Amino acid sequence: MFKKLKDTALSKGAKVAINAYIRKYGKMLKLNLDSKRKSIELEVLLEGEKEPLTVKVERYALTEEKGKYFLKIYGIETSRAWINTLASSYLEGKAFEIPEEYAKVLKVVV
Repeated sequence: MFKKLKDTALSKGAKVAINAYIRKYGKMLKLNLDSKRKSIELEVLLEGEKEPLTVKVERYALTEEKGKYFLKIYGIETSRAWINTLASSYLEGKAFEIPEEYAKVLKVVV
């Protein structure tokens, strides 16, 4: 039960952070994080689109190097074939730095 509460709280916080980051591209509608399976499912409504984009991340990894936190994602699948190709080329297994203000929260809850 604690894990479910933690995942819900982390999902809500991440949703706010991601929406701020992607504001010019669209809006995140849903975000579900499963810390036990280390998976993520999200739905984004991109600017100019009528249907939301569904994204599933099979596995994610959080790492820390020299006091900085990074997110790596693996097994990305979306509801758009061309985005799957793009994601596998540019996102799969690459490390993305998590801003310090969010990394502090992750350090406490993950």
